[in-house]
Amino acid sequence: MKSFRMLTFLGGGTAMMAALVGAAGARAQSATAMSPYTLSVFPGTPPAGATQPDDLAVSADGKRLWVGYGNGVDTTGKGGPSSLVEYDIATGRVLKNISIPGHLDGLKINPATGDVWATENEDGNPTLAVVDHESGTFNIYKFSPTLITGGFDDLVFVPTSRAGSAQDVFVVTSSQVDTTTPVIVRISGPLRATDTQVTPTLPGAPLGVWNVVTNQEETTDMIGDPDSMTLDPAGELVLDNRSDDSLYIVRDPKAQNPVLRVPLTLAGAPVEVNDTIFITSQADGGSSTAGMIFITDTTANVIYVLTKPYFPSNEIYTAANVVNEVGLVDLNTGVVTPIATGFKGVHGLAFSPMRVAIASRDRSENGNNQ
Repeated sequence: MKSFRMLTFLGGGTAMMAALVGAAGARAQSATAMSPYTLSVFPGTPPAGATQPDDLAVSADGKRLWVGYGNGVDTTGKGGPSSLVEYDIATGRVLKNISIPGHLDGLKINPATGDVWATENEDGNPTLAVVDHESGTFNIYKFSPTLITGGFDDLVFVPTSRAGSAQDVFVVTSSQVDTTTPVIVRISGPLRATDTQVTPTLPGAPLGVWNVVTNQEETTDMIGDPDSMTLDPAGELVLDNRSDDSLYIVRDPKAQNPVLRVPLTLAGAPVEVNDTIFITSQADGGSSTAGMIFITDTTANVIYVLTKPYFPSNEIYTAANVVNEVGLVDLNTGVVTPIATGFKGVHGLAFSPMRVAIASRDRSENGNNQ
């Protein structure tokens, strides 16, 4: 995968749901997909007490699914714990159920180690949990408060050619007090128990943003509610900002327009989104035209699986959380075209380039009702 070194900017089947849903509605599927897509419920029963699934991550071999359950924990880290659950994708069997203090949010797999990194507490008192993918043991790291006045929301790993460093780690800093503080930072040293250092990458009020849709420069953009973040195939950061219904693309600083904005619309109206994904593996950057997409419905406490015969490598998907639809994104126009609807609280998306045969408990229910 081609990547740039990011420098600092100055400016089919159903499954039982958790006990919370109740036995009567445990096998219900509310969402549907449009042809040629098929939507089914992932056949994995959440462990007792695990509710509100949010972010997901798929192992590099495509066989394991990690899901962060918020469990209703306060988003400033009070109370807890959250649950980090590892499933066998083929069977839905729970492999690990790990209780972690605080409110789990962003979830990514370190491509160098296979370990799971989870950001916590998006509205204050941010921490990072690093989980050993084999033993399930974890460490919690805190950060220097100099640049971070809010919380943490998501993170990504970016390969780098810098000597002695396999990848850079960029983190979304959400709920910042004002826009003079950065909304994306880079971890600039070793992880520490109490004082991990970061450097700014993108300020909350970036100057010289280029609007892709209007093909004009903007100087008054405010990133007031940054949320999820991913990488595009070029190794650029792609950030969801909910306060202006946009995607921000942070490129090579040497590019003519190093920061781009794509305002999003659905059915002609601005639309807020949560997770946005490209058809590449978040674990190793690999792509496939025959993969599968995992979707969390936080309100319904359901994980869905979205498939179709062929995934073109240039497709981009997003979870439009306010209208509860998953759609295809055109980055040239900002138009989001729905392909799956009827969710109760859609949040997380994760693409796996591996198509795994998943055990089905009941083939009578199908997302596109075929």
